[in-house]
This record gives sequence, structure tokens and C-alpha cells, in this order.
Amino acid sequence: MKVKLRSRPPSIKARLITSYLVILFIGGLTTSIVGSWIVSTTIMAQARRMVDHSMAMARTIYQHQADDIHRTVTLAASGTTIARYLETGTRSGLQGYLDTVRRQSGFDFLTLVSPAGRVLLRATQPASAGDDVSWVEPVRHALAGRPVAGPLVVPAAFLAAEDPALAARARIRLVPTPRARPGGEGELTSGLVLMSAAPVRGPDGSIVGALYGGILLNRDFRMVDRVWELVFKGERFDGKDVGAVTLFQDDVRIATTVKTAGGERAIGTRVSEEVYQTVLAGGSVWRGRAFVVNDWYISAYEPLRDSAGRVVGMLYVGLLEKAYTSIRDRVILSFFGIASIGFLLIAGITYYIIGSITRPIGELVQATRQIAAGQFDQEVTVHSSGELALLAESFNAMLASLRKMRSDLEEWGRTLEDKVRQRTEELVALHDRIAQAERLASLGKLSAGVAHEINNPLGAVLALTALTLEDLKPDDPARENLEEVVRQAERCRNIVRGLLEFARQSEPHVEPLDLNRVVEETLGLVARQSMFFNINVVKDLDPELPRVLGDRSQLQQVFMNLLINAVQAMEEKGTLTLTSRATPDGFVEVSITDTGCGIPPDKLGRIFDPFFTTKPSGKGVGLGLSIAYGIVTKHGGDIRVESEVGKGSTFTVRLPVAPAATQPAATEAGEQAS
Repeated sequence: MKVKLRSRPPSIKARLITSYLVILFIGGLTTSIVGSWIVSTTIMAQARRMVDHSMAMARTIYQHQADDIHRTVTLAASGTTIARYLETGTRSGLQGYLDTVRRQSGFDFLTLVSPAGRVLLRATQPASAGDDVSWVEPVRHALAGRPVAGPLVVPAAFLAAEDPALAARARIRLVPTPRARPGGEGELTSGLVLMSAAPVRGPDGSIVGALYGGILLNRDFRMVDRVWELVFKGERFDGKDVGAVTLFQDDVRIATTVKTAGGERAIGTRVSEEVYQTVLAGGSVWRGRAFVVNDWYISAYEPLRDSAGRVVGMLYVGLLEKAYTSIRDRVILSFFGIASIGFLLIAGITYYIIGSITRPIGELVQATRQIAAGQFDQEVTVHSSGELALLAESFNAMLASLRKMRSDLEEWGRTLEDKVRQRTEELVALHDRIAQAERLASLGKLSAGVAHEINNPLGAVLALTALTLEDLKPDDPARENLEEVVRQAERCRNIVRGLLEFARQSEPHVEPLDLNRVVEETLGLVARQSMFFNINVVKDLDPELPRVLGDRSQLQQVFMNLLINAVQAMEEKGTLTLTSRATPDGFVEVSITDTGCGIPPDKLGRIFDPFFTTKPSGKGVGLGLSIAYGIVTKHGGDIRVESEVGKGSTFTVRLPVAPAATQPAATEAGEQAS
């Protein structure tokens, strides 16, 4: 008889070791793949965030340059210098002034045109004049009274008229570029300019011309180099710049840090057709992986629009893709290498440490469950060495990265909330000021009508009453009543006069002023009155205060009203503090602080309303602050008030600083006046 032999089953240890190794292999492989995917995703996401940050920086620098151009042109046009030169006809002085503004501002061109749109004077080409530039959209808007700024594509003839060198600089030979749309051979002769235009007004407020100026962006590498230096700090990889910044006119590079194979700037190369269709044809932002001249970049393109909203070019930033993919590949290979080495080491010593395997695996499982439940504030601790320890370290590194990302998101959320709250507060304040101005304008019109209607009959009452008094005997019992009628009628006449001054609000006679001197002169006018005898005046006036443009007599009226109100609020006894300073946002502030009774919070919003007063009957009619508010508003400023009942009030007059070009003249005028 034959005996059937049964095969010996594997031992429990072998089965455990085999099962463990199989599970370990599968788990290690899965974890490595997931970790590699996380690493790859994290690195590439970081690259995309870097591109977005770089684009934000580039956009900020571009907008800052556009704002500087607009601010300079607007200030030069709104001052009295150009209008005065036009009135006197001193062409040489006007040309010198324009050329000084152009050189100090770094403009490529600065030109003055007539109301009909014909060139009166070019700072760069004084002999070139008389041509019609009314077809230029910013000039047309400026002649209509609306200052505008932005990018604009202009023909070569326009640039040649401004400066022949600009036309030569704008001419760019188009270079065949891989992945660009078909066509586009020859050369680019037009130019992309960053331009601003503003109206020039005469003394009567009428438009006597327009001033426009700006820079040619073609072959102007200052902006792209500045962004490249600030953001990428000269970083290079494999002999190439890691970052790239470009300005496009249509789909042609006109200023860039991208280099060709020969090491030259890739001027004249063109963007890919895919980007062209999205940004230039569709007007949308494009982000993604793009082929730029001769390599792949993680890129972002944004359209540049002129004042009419047309897309005239693009702003581009990008990061060299292989600089990040090489890091990603090294990290992934290192990750797999470390995992593999750990697996081999664990396989060699599994026989001796089989009993300690379940505990670290249980800890890892528990940690993953806590992470899945949203608990990121913990780490995996493994007391043994080997692959599990390496896995735990990688896991903890991943957790640290996730915690940092979560913290960044929360911080960004808080920052956004703060920005929204700040902008909301600014909008509410602006809305209040607009409502106040509209209320004052409406009341001014009503006051003017009422005052004119009352003035004539009131004069008749005074005249007839005076004639009647002349006919009465000194002891006539009716004389006292008639004299009271005269006093009350004169009081009405003073109120009517205040109404007319409030409603009239004539245009100020503007000149450069030292507000410290205006305050000192006003204080000197009122300080001799008896109400100031028991007032302690403290002055903290900034001796380096910049000049403002204003009407001396009207501003003296503002400060006189505020000083008298402050003394009356203190009942003619207390401390009056005068402070002046320049603010970072381009304003000069003069604060008048008293130690009086203060203003209740429910009345603060109405103190600038006509006929509203907190003084006792007979002490005022409530027009002083309304007139002061109207004067300051006409000067482009505002009045702010802070008050606390029982402690006093602070009225702050804010006026814009005069243009830099008027400061030397203002200083000289002040020295002559002294």
C-alpha cells in the first residue's frame, strides 16, 4: 500500500514574516507613491504661488509707475505755472518749465496742446508744433475736462514728432518664435507708451489746453529689471535665470528679461498662439505651463488695457520649470531610495523584531485617523528603528507642511478680513463726506434764494423804522419799542449776510502758502480781544511744513472761526493748543485743540449743518462752521473733529500739499514776505 505524504506547511513565523513583508512592501510602495504625489503637488503648487506673488509684485510696480506719471502730469497741469505762461506768452520760460518737469520725472515726452488739439510746445522738440493730436484718446478726454492715464499704442509718426529717437527705439524686428501664431513677419514700428493727459485751466476755470506726457515702454528695461531684481534676486539654475518678466505690445516682446540662446534679450519674439487667444483675443488672465522662446516656464499672463478698455498688450512673469522639476525629481528619488533602504533593513531584522511591529503600525493608523478627523497638532512617535521610523519622519514632515499651509490660509483669511473692514470704513467715511457736501450745496442754494428774498424788505423795514425814530420825541413811549425793532432787524441783516456768504462760496485766489504763517497771522488778529486774556496758547508748529495752494484770506476766515469757537467753548479760560504737521498721504494738517465743554456724540454729525449751533441763543447763528467747511472743501481738503464731553474738542484742517514744482517758488515767496 502506498502512503501519501503530506507537504509540510510553512511555519507560523515564516507565514508572519511573509505576510508582514508583503504588507510592508505594499504599504511602503503605496505610501511612497502618495508621498511622492504630495511632494510633487506641493512643490509645483509652491511654484504657482510664487508666480502669483511675482505677478502681484509686477502689477504693483507697473501700476505705481502709471500712477506716478498720472500724478505728475495732473499736478503740472493743475498748477498756475502753465496757465500764467500761456497768459503772458513767454514761450521760452514755458519750454524751460516743461523740460524741467520732464527730466525730473524721467518722461520720454511732455507736450502742451491747445483747446483745439494742436501742439503748442513739446519739451523734447520745441521747434515741432502745430500738428493735430486731438485723435489721441487721452488728449481728447483731457480737452473734455477728464484727466486719464494708461497704456496706449501709438504710431511711429507720433513718436517721431515727439522725438526721432523714440521712433527708432520703438522699431523692433519680429523674430520667428516656436508655437507662435502664423504670420507676424517683418518689423513692429508702432510703440506702447504709458501715458497720462490732464486739462489745463485758466484763472476763470475754463480749459485753455491740455498737457500730456509719458514714457515709451519699447526697449525700456527699467521696470522688468526692477521686478526681476526684487522678486527673483538674480537666482539662476543650470546657467539660466530662474525667473522671467516681460512686457508685450500685442503679442510681441518689447521689454523682457528672457534671453535667447545667444544670451541677448528676446526682443521681437512672440507669445504662443494659445496664450494669444486667451489673453489678447479673449481678454482673460492665463496661468499654466507655457513654452517661452526656448524653454518651458510656469507662467502667468495678464492683459494690459488702455483707457477705453481695449487690450493693447500683456504683463508676464514666469519661473523656469526645470528648476522646480529637478527639485521634485530629486526629492521623489530620495524618498523612494530611503524607503527602499528601509525596507531592506527591516527585511533583514524582521525575524528578531516581529513582536514590536504591531505597536508602531497601530500608532500610525491612529495618527492617520486623527488627521482624517482634522487634528493636525500631533506627531507620530516610533520607538524602533528602520523603515517605519523613516516613514514616521516623512509623515511628520508632511504634517508640518500641512500645518504650515493651513496656518498660511488662516493668516491670509485674517488679512483679507482686515482689508475688507478697512475698505468698508473708508467707504462709509467717504459716503458721509459726500452726503455732507450735497447737503451743504442744497442748503446753500436754498439759503441764497431766501436771503435775496428777505434782504430787500428787511432794508425797507430798517429805513422806515429809522425815519420814524427821527420823527419821535426822546420821551415818546413808542421809541423804546422802535429801537428794539431796529436792533432785531439789524440782527436779521447779519444773519442774511452770513447766508449770502455761505451760499456764494466764491472761487479762491490760489497761491502757495505757509499754513504756519497763516495760523500765526490769524492768531495775531484775534489774540488782542478780551476773550483771549485768560487763554494759555500752546503752539507746536512744524517748521519744515510744506506749502499748500490756497486763498490766504479765506483760510484766515476758517482759522478765525475755529479759534473763536474754541475760546467760546472754554468760556474764555483754558488752554488752546495749535499743532501742524505733514502726513505721509500728501496732506498738511493744522489741529486746534481746546479744553472746553466738548460736543455730545449725537451732535457731532450735524455741526457743519447751516443754522445748527450748540451755543446759547444770541451767541451765534450756526453759519461759521458751515462756511469754513465750504472753503476747505473748495481747496480740496476736509475738516475732521474729535470731541469728548467735559474734556474738549480738536478740529483738524487737512489741505493737500502743493506740487513739488511749486515748493521752491513758495519758499522764496515766504522769505520775501518775511
